[in-house]
Amino acid sequence: MKAGTRAGAVGRGPDPRLAAWPSLALALLLFLTKAVHWRLPEPTSRRLGEYARDLLVSSHLDVTFAVLLGGAAALALSAARGRPGLQRGVWSCFLGAAALSGAYAVASVQIFAFLRSPLTYPLLYLAGDMRNMRSSIGSFLSPALVAALVAAPAALLALGRAARAWKPPRWTWVLPLVAAAHFGYGRWVAAGRWSDRDDRLIAESPHMVLITSLAREASGAGSERFDEPFPPELLADFEPGASAGGWEGGPPPRNLVLVVLESTGTQYLGLYGSPYETTPVLASEAEHTIVFDDQYAHVGMSANALVSMMLSIHPFMTWREYPAEYPDYPGTTLAQRLKGAGLRTAYLHTGDLSYANQRAFLAGRGFDAIRDRSDLDCAVPSSSWGCEDRDLVDALIRFVDEDPEAPFFAWAWSAQSHHPYEPSPDRPFVDFFAGRAVPPDDYDLGRYLNTLLEADRQLGRLFEALRERGIADDTLVAVTGDHGEAFGDPHDTWGHGSRLYEENLRVPLILWCPRLFSGERRDVVGGHVDLAPTLAEIMGVAGAPTWQGRSLFARSRPPRAYFYAANDDYLLGLREGSWKYVYNATTGRELLFDLAADPRESESLAGEHPQRSRRMRQRLAAWRAAAEEDLSRARRGAPARR
Repeated sequence: MKAGTRAGAVGRGPDPRLAAWPSLALALLLFLTKAVHWRLPEPTSRRLGEYARDLLVSSHLDVTFAVLLGGAAALALSAARGRPGLQRGVWSCFLGAAALSGAYAVASVQIFAFLRSPLTYPLLYLAGDMRNMRSSIGSFLSPALVAALVAAPAALLALGRAARAWKPPRWTWVLPLVAAAHFGYGRWVAAGRWSDRDDRLIAESPHMVLITSLAREASGAGSERFDEPFPPELLADFEPGASAGGWEGGPPPRNLVLVVLESTGTQYLGLYGSPYETTPVLASEAEHTIVFDDQYAHVGMSANALVSMMLSIHPFMTWREYPAEYPDYPGTTLAQRLKGAGLRTAYLHTGDLSYANQRAFLAGRGFDAIRDRSDLDCAVPSSSWGCEDRDLVDALIRFVDEDPEAPFFAWAWSAQSHHPYEPSPDRPFVDFFAGRAVPPDDYDLGRYLNTLLEADRQLGRLFEALRERGIADDTLVAVTGDHGEAFGDPHDTWGHGSRLYEENLRVPLILWCPRLFSGERRDVVGGHVDLAPTLAEIMGVAGAPTWQGRSLFARSRPPRAYFYAANDDYLLGLREGSWKYVYNATTGRELLFDLAADPRESESLAGEHPQRSRRMRQRLAAWRAAAEEDLSRARRGAPARR
């Protein structure tokens, strides 16, 4: 090679063809990050073929991204030909972008493993409070992941630096052809039966998804459109001010305690048929309860679940958090109703009420006291999310004792069962899987089950404290969850917020009062929106004219509950009797399950019942229209509908 012909010779910038080396290296890295998602198959021709297909489909957009990035760098280098300084600047930017892309690809492996979705702007929005998120994020930072996060971009930068001294490759024209063939095959398979998979989003490029979601937000684009026509009478489910009528349990109690257990669905509660004995106290108190079997969170997001429970409204299908966006959202709370009836009131939370602007939302909502972990005697937080459940019960007991003669209402929200599920350090760790089949995520699930056992133990402390003070018969304790929590069984989904399966949304509702209840179970279908009307009726106070929920004791209440998810795809769902329908407004896919025959939601019957599916889809359209009107009124500062 003659002197001065090398790409890195003095006075010359990088040859545009050199961009092929980092581009190829990035493509291989992105390919390998997707390979981590797939388990190695059995060594049979059929399984090896499926493995190769899944790997090619899941990586086709990643390879395309890498080749496009390299192509853009080559074009920029060509355009800057004759200006070595500018070329070197372009090369540095290209290597920096490739290194960041490599690090992000490595991180995306773990992000997808938990969320079942690439990272999007909505997910960044929901995870915006790093002070609270740090425990959850830290639980994923294994030594191997940290090493890969450092090694991947370092290797790409080192390769780019070395490539400056290499001979420009002659095969650069091959990369676009291979990428085009890979892209065509991936698109063809992904558009077929692959599109029905729960993990279909693994076929997306996490880089492209994040970029397009940011662009979508910058452009002001809203949620997916859902313009299914519906008859006007279907709006009746969302009309506020419905009367209660139906509770005949005797004189109302003087006191009310509402306990919301964080990330607690019914799937892993022993009282709801779980094989894991997580609720021995609640089981022993069953003769003093009414247990509702079919209650739902309307959304798997704590902040919006709070608003639904607090104001008795059906939320609009949005990934935005109501307290953060609309702290003055109009409506009347149960606390305001009970305070007007002479009860002293408090909102107690062992988490951080600055999260999602909850403290601002709670202000002026009828609570005499609003206390979070900064106000409680919480010596050692369980995690960055908050304190142990014992601290919540301690705070409850102190509130009761502040004025023993006065009736009270306490709303208490726990934090210990939030991811990363920190068990109490001074309690023996129970191995719930001894002698059983190990579940898909035995580590996290084992920790989670121990936090549920601790929540049950602390509820026992609360019941005992009420008995010791002689007010158990005059106190109604209601226990529910803000949403469920999934651990890969029976569906390939983890956590909460992104799917509408039973494990994500079905929550407990247990009413305890030794004088009033004698061990009933009810299969009334309802949701968080019905909580305030139900409790108000038992407490003997009138419901608010703005409440959209119905008492669970009302004889004329509709047998329906509505729910949604909007973290990646926009999903709307409806439970009606034993039927459950889910419509994906992003893809147009629909699912229909008969929960009486198929409680694990394993087989969709949408194709066999088109008329039922259409009618339920119309109900979802009516809900969306009603909720959109309510949200529009709130944005304009108009009062809530009555």
